[in-house]
Amino acid sequence: RGGRLGVNGNRVLDRPTTDYTSTMRVKARVRTLAARVLSESMDVKTMVHLARGLLGSYDLNDRTGFPQSIPIPSRTAAQQIVEDTVEAGLFLDFVALLLEIERLGMAGRKYRFPRLGAIMSEIMETGYRYDVEIRSFVEDTSIRTTRNWGVLREGETYVMAFVGIDVVGNSRLVKQYGNTVMRGVYADVRRMAATAAEKRNGRLWGWEGDGGVLAFTFEEHNQRATLAGIELLNEVFLYNLTGCTVDGGVHVRLTVHNGPCEYHDNGSELKVDTLKRLWDVDDRFGRPDTLILTDAVFPSLDRQVTSVLVPVPISRDQNCYAYSVRFE
Repeated sequence: RGGRLGVNGNRVLDRPTTDYTSTMRVKARVRTLAARVLSESMDVKTMVHLARGLLGSYDLNDRTGFPQSIPIPSRTAAQQIVEDTVEAGLFLDFVALLLEIERLGMAGRKYRFPRLGAIMSEIMETGYRYDVEIRSFVEDTSIRTTRNWGVLREGETYVMAFVGIDVVGNSRLVKQYGNTVMRGVYADVRRMAATAAEKRNGRLWGWEGDGGVLAFTFEEHNQRATLAGIELLNEVFLYNLTGCTVDGGVHVRLTVHNGPCEYHDNGSELKVDTLKRLWDVDDRFGRPDTLILTDAVFPSLDRQVTSVLVPVPISRDQNCYAYSVRFE
């Protein structure tokens, strides 16, 4: 499963941490609503417990300036906690946590947050939706699509699955058909790749003329990456039959691999070891019109998917797995 990795390599958070302040401004009325939700539903001690779950070590007296001998008013405590979650870029995580507490309770007690629906509506208007499976807010792709899903944080490490796309014989094709024709063909392949990824909450992370990389994270990332690769392979096959301007069609090699990836807004993560391993497998074992999966991906796939894959021995005790387009 996906998630953020701690310094020891263990997954420490199922729900992605959200860099909310970098993507939208939290309106004053939303902050006021959130503070009312807390102050009307929890005592100060419980609020602090919730804040520490998001912010780590948290001293409400230090943040508000109240001495230990004077009780902090409930509304003041709530306002300070909301402001601190916004400042830390964790407001979406805060709201997602409230949704989870309303569903499951906390410390053996049930909670109801009547104004949470209004906060949700404000968030959705900014281009986010709540994903029940991963218990987090993600981008609503009908409104916008960015390479970090609107939630990945700069410098954080995530477990991700990648699909490498490589058009076979690029130099020969360009020499034979020219740059103009091939740019159009590659644009078609790029469009098919982006569509296959985005319908499964993936992203096109890089494209350099004749190939690129699709990225997937969150729950079932290996499954979704594999299905996107299979769809792309089938779409290219149909494209060759019906719309490709190149004689004999265009042929692709696809490779799926997963592993840790430290995210950066500038795209430098495209050089991480996980992707280096992917391209090494592509170079050594890739085949035209075939999807290759590494043994890091295969064990987590559903049986319905593994049933169409064929083992490809790459050493005495190691296999990759292949899917090829073929007529029954």
